[in-house]
Amino acid sequence: MKWMIVTTVMGLFVAAAGLIYGVLMVGVPYQDPTPAQAVAERSNLAISSWMMASGSVVFLVGVAGTGVLGVTRFLWPRS
Repeated sequence: MKWMIVTTVMGLFVAAAGLIYGVLMVGVPYQDPTPAQAVAERSNLAISSWMMASGSVVFLVGVAGTGVLGVTRFLWPRS
């Protein structure tokens, strides 16, 4: 049960880290960026998006697993 809670917290941490990375690295985009700046911005935005998406998936898996384990332990307690 504690591993599911740890998984949930880690997923939330990774998603939050992706959000913070996106804000710090991309922030407010330039109005008229050079081609190199545009490539760097797209790259950082892709990294941020992947971190937020994967963290969200891990978070949801942790929440679902915690719920399933909680219900099964409630319905069929250990003897």
